[in-house]
Amino acid sequence: MTEEKPESSFQMPGNGKGPLAKTPPLVFIFLSLSVVFFLYQIIGSSITYLILGSDIDINAGNVNVTRLIITFAQFMFILVPAVILVMLQDNNIKETFRLKKPKMSVFILAIIGIFVIQPFLQMFMYYQNELIFNLPFGQEFLTRLKEIFDTLEASTEKLVTANSIPEFLMIVIVIAVTPAICEEFLFRGLVFKNFEKIISPGKAIFFTGLLFALFHFHPFNLIPLFILGIYLTLVVYHSGSIYTAIAVHFINNFISALAVYIYGSEMLGSDAASKITGSEQTELLIYGIISFIGFLIIVYLIKKNSAAKSELISGNELQNISSAGNE
Repeated sequence: MTEEKPESSFQMPGNGKGPLAKTPPLVFIFLSLSVVFFLYQIIGSSITYLILGSDIDINAGNVNVTRLIITFAQFMFILVPAVILVMLQDNNIKETFRLKKPKMSVFILAIIGIFVIQPFLQMFMYYQNELIFNLPFGQEFLTRLKEIFDTLEASTEKLVTANSIPEFLMIVIVIAVTPAICEEFLFRGLVFKNFEKIISPGKAIFFTGLLFALFHFHPFNLIPLFILGIYLTLVVYHSGSIYTAIAVHFINNFISALAVYIYGSEMLGSDAASKITGSEQTELLIYGIISFIGFLIIVYLIKKNSAAKSELISGNELQNISSAGNE
């Protein structure tokens, strides 16, 4: 379990002069996510329509324009609003976003962990889809829902498919670099810090991961995104730095981009799992179990080497010294 902070340490008010300084943290979180959702989804979609017109299908003629729009939208409508909202709340930018050097042992373990968990996530997605699409009820609804997301994935396929190294590098910027920066500032910065003001670190990590998963609006990827969201928040807390989550998030997305570039677009979508043979299913299960056990070991080591634990001990020592000086 993550160490519990003393109750008094939950409160981290600013100087109280900002227009949103007195907004309750939970209200501020949902206000912020609502603003970002409106800007990114509504305003971003409007900009796309204005640029591309009614020809919004992603094709060879506008795929690079779409990539540029997505990159611009994430920086302007996710990152910039997150920073401005934190300023309006009167929080310290450096503290809120944990803009400091991470504890290196935790940073290295966090990087190893995202590689270790990949086979488990692949196994989970395969067996989850096998279970969902073989349920004795609700198949009509699930089929229609799948068709909707298959259509979205068809557009995504065009965005992440590269025919050259320069194009692949552009894709890496769009789906790995940009989300790793923008989403981390929003969730592991603004959201996580505000949760820490009202609940314990363990609960703050859990709910930040949950909101991260829900914000992506993909029901079939909900659990993997939840696991990833918790892990990203966990490594930020224990390394003391948002840079750890940015690096881990980048690597996770880069792995997907590289897989598509090497093996082709058949790596995408739930239909890819249907090509797995019986012997490959057994291998997938074995590797998935080993991966999960290894991941739990990595998480244990991250907690054991936690920078948060070191800071808590240092804080207690300073408090004891101060108390002794006053006696």
